[in-house]
Amino acid sequence: MHFRSMLVLLFVGVFGMLQGQEDSTIIQLSKIKVKAINPEKSIYKAEEIDALTQQVNTGKDLAHQLESLSGVQVRKSGSNISKPIIDGLSSSRLVYMVYGVKLENQDWADAHSPEIDPDLANDLSVLRGAETVTYGSNALGGVIQINAGKIPSDSIINGAATIHYDGNTGGWGGRLKVQQQSNLLKGLRWRLSANNTQHGDYKTAAYNIGNSGTRLESYRGELEYKYKNLAIRTFYSDYSAKQGNYFGALTGNIEEFKERIELGRPLNIIPYSFKVRPPHQQSRHQIMNVSTRWKFSPNWYVNGQYSYQKNHKQEFDVRRSGNHTIPVQDMHLESEHYNAEIGYQTYRIQSIIGLQIRDKEHYNQPGTGVTPVLPNYIFKEKSIYTQHTYQSNDWTWNAGIRYDWAKFNARGYNFLGQEYGENKEFSAFSAQLATDYAKKHWQVNSSLSYGWRVPEAYELYANGKQHGIPIYFVGNSNLKAEKGWKWMNSIQFQTGKSRLEIQGFINLLENYIYAVPTHIFKQLFSGPAAIFQFKQQDALIYGFDIIHLTQILDNLELTNKLSWIKGKEINSENPLPNISPLRIHNHLQINLPSYLIFKSNEMQIGHDWIAQKQNYNPAYELSTQIPEAYHLFNLAWSTKYPIADAKNLQFSLGVDNFFNTLYKDYLNLHRYFVHDRGRSIYMNIQFQF
Repeated sequence: MHFRSMLVLLFVGVFGMLQGQEDSTIIQLSKIKVKAINPEKSIYKAEEIDALTQQVNTGKDLAHQLESLSGVQVRKSGSNISKPIIDGLSSSRLVYMVYGVKLENQDWADAHSPEIDPDLANDLSVLRGAETVTYGSNALGGVIQINAGKIPSDSIINGAATIHYDGNTGGWGGRLKVQQQSNLLKGLRWRLSANNTQHGDYKTAAYNIGNSGTRLESYRGELEYKYKNLAIRTFYSDYSAKQGNYFGALTGNIEEFKERIELGRPLNIIPYSFKVRPPHQQSRHQIMNVSTRWKFSPNWYVNGQYSYQKNHKQEFDVRRSGNHTIPVQDMHLESEHYNAEIGYQTYRIQSIIGLQIRDKEHYNQPGTGVTPVLPNYIFKEKSIYTQHTYQSNDWTWNAGIRYDWAKFNARGYNFLGQEYGENKEFSAFSAQLATDYAKKHWQVNSSLSYGWRVPEAYELYANGKQHGIPIYFVGNSNLKAEKGWKWMNSIQFQTGKSRLEIQGFINLLENYIYAVPTHIFKQLFSGPAAIFQFKQQDALIYGFDIIHLTQILDNLELTNKLSWIKGKEINSENPLPNISPLRIHNHLQINLPSYLIFKSNEMQIGHDWIAQKQNYNPAYELSTQIPEAYHLFNLAWSTKYPIADAKNLQFSLGVDNFFNTLYKDYLNLHRYFVHDRGRSIYMNIQFQF
């Protein structure tokens, strides 16, 4: 049946491209000037992080660097582990595009971060519209794009070297990037990048959080070759991380565990340490990618891509035997992607037909002495898609459709030695329709998309404790595929030196999957753990953002943002867990005049107010003690010292949580046991050559 559906979709795509070719011929003959389609820019509005913000946030993880964008919140597990949330959706409902490759990692718990080093990226952006046709299943919430940027056409070796320091954790790090257009072979360019970052324990405003340090190493090598109408690009990246897990929540019995939750802070304060000890997790993610683009006529081109990924995750715990060097979980995930597409483009029309294949295999390394939390499994997905974009003078239209067929085979043994697992097949259509209108002071953007995702292995079969924090997850093998509609709208008005933008979205989700506490506790060898069960219901998540930007003076810019979001179960009207409370952000940017030898002096003053969570279901919380509202103030300053020609020295200094506020973030899973990070003074120095 799925092959027939693919043939229908292929016919629709070819017909659309032929129609596009006929229309474009007429347009080319006319002398009317029209706006051209930019193939590098999607109609689905991408929000990008500006260079200054990325510079002053050097050393922070991906989620915290994206937090400044509208509609993005952070789901934290302590301070050193976090993942982004877009419009209330996170984890496998987001697609991470790492240098053009869809990330495949073992994201099966809140205590797992995406294996991405943002410090090696030149461009970070978020697509909030669910562009499900291009990026496939799992793009229900949006797409996070991490790009390296183009290699400059400079025959002299150039790049940048950076060192940075974090006063809260005593952390430090450095990164190096070198690149060149080769003198040996015309059209060949290369780039090498490396980063090393280390942090010790983080501190709240009142106490230290033991064993919360991190270690990160990341390397990337790139080659680009262009000859006439042929372009070939290949890269290899290697990411390794070691992350400590706070263990102060571990207790001897269930009554002590409940008392610790109600107290909400440690009984015994562990002194600061730079070491990372068990319990901790180690992960390594490698990507190898080759992509080509051949423009074989003025309007036609073909793209091809192959990528291989290998993910190895180990989790270490405090063992009674004292042998802490043997992991309690040792998991391998290998995946391969094959992409091919043919496209047609003029300055008014762009049409694409594509084929994609995803294969991945997960297996557990024996010898840990502990029953694996997840079974071994094989996942295979085949997809075909087509989409078309049309540009008129003031309007841009985009429409697309996609068909996916997936096969999921899982086998494992539980702690009783009983076999479990099964073969499952899933298939579904995805579609999207979007339009953008821009004229004079106005820009209006609207997109409607329908997408889906296959339940993840941990949602189906998980049976074990989340690492670090004592939560025991129990999967549900009867879960169905999750499907959803997303309607995203924005209206922008700009006049003079002011801009006002209102963004609104509605997520209507069928068979929405989420974990909730059962308020039952399981006694383990390491102590008691709260049991969380995965459930599935139809849900509605909706919200809006208001962004106002005004140029008060030529060198003074004020930005105000308000984000409101609500989620509920459709049948019961119960509020969904892990939905952000109301947030207000104020940001003042000051461009200071040059002073002596220092140029490009910029200062940022930021303020965030996070309200107390109002709509919540006590049955979905481990504790009814919801964090109070709080204010956070941040400062950042950056200056540049030109040396010679293209060489310069850039210095940045910043302070997060300037007044050292003691607070808890509702989206932090560790809020049941500890507070969030206190004041942090950080600085970095970059030499560009």
